[in-house]
Amino acid sequence: MYKILIVEDTLSIREEVSDILFMEGYNVFQAQNGKVGFEMALKENPDLIVSDILMPELDGFEMFKKLQKEKKTMTIPLIFISAKGEKTDIRFGMNLGAEDYLTKPINVNDLMNAVKNKIFKKTIIDQKIIDQTTVLSKTLKQQQHKLDIYSDLISERLKPSQINVLELLTWTQEELENNNNFEGANSEINKKWSNLGFTRYNSINTNTIAEQVIDEIDKPSHITITIDNELPTLFADEHLLEKVFKILIQNAVAHIDKKIGLIALGCETSEKEDVFSIKYDYARMNTVHQEKTVKPFEETKSTEIGLNIVKKIISHYKGKIHVKSTPNKETVFYFTIPKIINNNG
Repeated sequence: MYKILIVEDTLSIREEVSDILFMEGYNVFQAQNGKVGFEMALKENPDLIVSDILMPELDGFEMFKKLQKEKKTMTIPLIFISAKGEKTDIRFGMNLGAEDYLTKPINVNDLMNAVKNKIFKKTIIDQKIIDQTTVLSKTLKQQQHKLDIYSDLISERLKPSQINVLELLTWTQEELENNNNFEGANSEINKKWSNLGFTRYNSINTNTIAEQVIDEIDKPSHITITIDNELPTLFADEHLLEKVFKILIQNAVAHIDKKIGLIALGCETSEKEDVFSIKYDYARMNTVHQEKTVKPFEETKSTEIGLNIVKKIISHYKGKIHVKSTPNKETVFYFTIPKIINNNG
C-alpha cells in the first residue's frame, strides 16, 4: 500500500483530501504545517507528498527545500496545492523540483490523475534502482571472487614481512663472518628467508619446470605434449612460472576437440626478451574472440580466471601475453619475459 503525506494548515481541506485518497486505497498521513510535515516525512518516508504552500511556521516551499537536503527524502515526489494560481508561484514550485501544481478548490479528478501518475512514475524509478543495484551487486561478487583467487595465489608466494631489515642485515653479516666461502653463507641465509616465508629469486631452468608440469598434468592419452627447443634459464620465482605453464597447458588440453591433439612448447630468445609459446592444434577458439581471452575479469569460467592469473604473473615481470588463432587449425599463446627485468631480478 502506497503512503501519501498531506501537509495542509486548513483542517477541512486536509481531511477532504485525506478521505479521497484513503477511499482510493492509499495509506494517508496528515500534517498541519510544514514543520510537522518535514518531521513526519523523515519518520514515515512516504511515496508522495501533497502540500499546501502558505502555512505557518514553515511554508511548503521551505519544507520542500529541507526535504531535498535529506538523503532519505530527497527523491520523494511532491505536488503543491494552493489557492494562489499565479504563474510566478507555479514556476517557482516547479523550479524547486515539484512534480505537479494544483489550485484550490481542488478538482477530485485532477487530484487523482496527478497522484496516480506520480506514484506510477516513482514505482518505475524505484524498480530501475533495484534492478541496477542487483546487477551491480552481482558484478561486484563476481569480481570479488576473481580477486580472492588471485589474492590467494599472491599471498601464497609473497607473505608479509616478519622481521625488519636490520635483523636480516645482521644475519647476513654473521653468516659471512662465520663462513669462508660465499656459497655457504648464501645457502644458510636462503634457508632463513625460506623459514620466514620469503621467496628468494633463483636461477631456474624453465625447460625443467615445463617437463615437470607435463609429467604431472592430467591429460588424455590422445594428446601429445612436446618441447620443440631448449627453454632458457631465468632468474625468477620457480613456483610462479610453474603456475603459468600449468595453467596454459591445462587450457590447451581443455580446448583440443579432436581424437588426436598436439601441444608444443617453445621459446625464441632475443637481446630484449624471451618469447615463450604454447601452441595447440584442433582448437575451438574463434578469431573473433581471441583478444577477449586475455582481458582481465571478463568471464566467470575457471579457465578464464586461470588466464587472468597468468596475465597478472607475467605483468609482475613486466612482460606481456597475447594469443593468435587460426580457426579449426591451431592456437598459440605467447608470453614474454624482458631481459632487463630478468637481469635485475
